[in-house]
Amino acid sequence: MSKRYFTINEVNEQIPELERAFHRIAQLHAQVRQIWERLDDQGLAPDSEDFELDEDTPREALDDLATLRMLFDGLQDQIEGVESSGCTIKRLDTGLVDWYAQKDGRDVYLCWQLGEKSVAWWHDLETGFSGRRPISEL
Repeated sequence: MSKRYFTINEVNEQIPELERAFHRIAQLHAQVRQIWERLDDQGLAPDSEDFELDEDTPREALDDLATLRMLFDGLQDQIEGVESSGCTIKRLDTGLVDWYAQKDGRDVYLCWQLGEKSVAWWHDLETGFSGRRPISEL
C-alpha cells in the first residue's frame, strides 16, 4: 500500500469525526472493562479478545461472553473506520493519531490527540510524541 501524504487542512477536516469515533471507542472500552471484570471475578474471563463461543462455554458466562464478543467486534470496526481515513492510531486510550506529511522533502508525521481542536504538532518518524514540534515550523 502506498503512503498518502496529508495537508494540515485535510487533517483538520477529519478532526470532528475523529472526536466522535474516539468517544465511541471510549464508551465501548468502558463496557468491555465492566464485563471483563465481572467475568474475571468468576474466573471466566477470556485470556485475549480472540476467543470463540462454543459448546464448552460455561452457561453462567454465555450472555456476558456474547456481549463481550460483540463489543470487541464493535471496537475493531471503530478502529478500522478511523484508520481507513488515512491516519495511524498511535495510542487508543488517549486518541493519539499520526498522518504522513512532508517537510523539506522528508517524511514526517502530523500529530493530533483527542482534546486538541486542530492539528498543532508534527514530529519526525523516529521521535514520536516526545519529539512533537509546533506546526508553525512546517
